[in-house]
Amino acid sequence: MDTQEHIIKETSKLLQNVGPAAMTMDMVAKACGISKRTLYENFTDKRSLIKECLTQMHAKHISELNDVFRTSQNCFEALFRTYIKIREYLTSGASKRAEEVARMYPDLFEDHKKKEGIIIGQLAKVLQKAQEEGHVIKLINTKIAAFIFLSSIRNINDNERISEYGLNRIEVFDGAFINFMRGVATISGIEFIDEIMKNNNNTLQ
Repeated sequence: MDTQEHIIKETSKLLQNVGPAAMTMDMVAKACGISKRTLYENFTDKRSLIKECLTQMHAKHISELNDVFRTSQNCFEALFRTYIKIREYLTSGASKRAEEVARMYPDLFEDHKKKEGIIIGQLAKVLQKAQEEGHVIKLINTKIAAFIFLSSIRNINDNERISEYGLNRIEVFDGAFINFMRGVATISGIEFIDEIMKNNNNTLQ
């Protein structure tokens, strides 16, 4: 592992443990066992370091999702496994740290926002493949379905009043996902959903 990889690895841990606001370059240098001079020779400032960490984390997530689709028996299973990974991310507290980074460096998330259209297109293609497999209703416009689903997830994530209704945010995410999947599913798709739910001990409600 070279110096930059080591710095990124330790910084990612600090971002998770103390958060971007509390993290300092002194902390990073100490965690890496290097001098501040060496740290600044590799990264000019805290912002550039965090940006590289985000880039590496994004690449890791993409690689993991590619593995999910490569090893799943069909698109429906891949969608469930993808959601379970997203769920793990949401429950780990990492999403809260990401929100902190977004507040501190909003420009770092501009590319993410621009890619939302690409994500909708990719999800639509997965749903089209699931239509071919017989798990999704053929008459559904998959691009509209993908847009509605991602919009609902974004609205849930941005809604600060969920707890006022006595609801748990993760359970609301689960409900939105399961209801979406059941809404687009054929009879065989619903049977597949029930089987996945059973195998996951009904963790998703």
